[in-house]
Amino acid sequence: MKKVINKIFIYIFMLIIIFISVIPFVYMVMMSFKSTTNAYDFDFSLEKLTLMQYQKIFSLANFPNYVFNSVFVAVVGVILTVTVCSLAGYAFAKMDFKGNDKLFIFLIMTMVVPSEVIIIPLFLIIKNLGWLNTFKALILPLPTAFGVFIMRQAILDIPDDLINAAKIDGCGRLHIFFKVVLPMVKSSIIALSIFTFVGAWNNFLWPMVSCSKQEMKTLPLALGMMKTLYNTDVGLTMACAVINFLPPFIFYVFMQSKFKEGMTLSGIKG
Repeated sequence: MKKVINKIFIYIFMLIIIFISVIPFVYMVMMSFKSTTNAYDFDFSLEKLTLMQYQKIFSLANFPNYVFNSVFVAVVGVILTVTVCSLAGYAFAKMDFKGNDKLFIFLIMTMVVPSEVIIIPLFLIIKNLGWLNTFKALILPLPTAFGVFIMRQAILDIPDDLINAAKIDGCGRLHIFFKVVLPMVKSSIIALSIFTFVGAWNNFLWPMVSCSKQEMKTLPLALGMMKTLYNTDVGLTMACAVINFLPPFIFYVFMQSKFKEGMTLSGIKG
């Protein structure tokens, strides 16, 4: 009886937490259908709901271009990150070379450094290379040490005997990587893809620094500028937030089962 009461208490507590967590999203969506300067206007009667805020956003002159830029940067960024981090993770996990552990520790230490700290050095590098206002500037900085860490931890779980058997069969390192290693870490690849897609889509500071031309701006940057122009309208701010929130949310919904599995398999291992 005591266990049943404890379970009921836990379920009630979890429902309360879920309810509190969902309230801001419900508020955001509902307010996006209103035109008001009052953030505490909770009158959601049908006559006060309007699509005017979304019409303003979709009527932006370069809106299709902003969407394309964001999708292109996020998708290509995912492909680049998965490729680079998988190869690096495979090297650190299964290749024995001098300084392997020390180099990996140094790489992990870079995760402590906030991304804002390297904005100026990164900007100077991109500027000297002549990559300002290009997709190269937006995409190439996306692979991180965190991605390498995830892939290394996943690849460590692959038995060495399996890789040795592939070598005996005459497979080279790249053949082993593509035919043996990658199929066994699909869940971790999906988890890394979700992290990268969400990060690339929501990235605001770096696109603002590296891209000054209107045709190269991403959707979050364009919506942020729009909110500044119409900062008195709470409804418009919420509509911008909804549009910016939906793509990564939908991407996560379709990938969530594999995401959970990937994060479980990529747990910390010595």
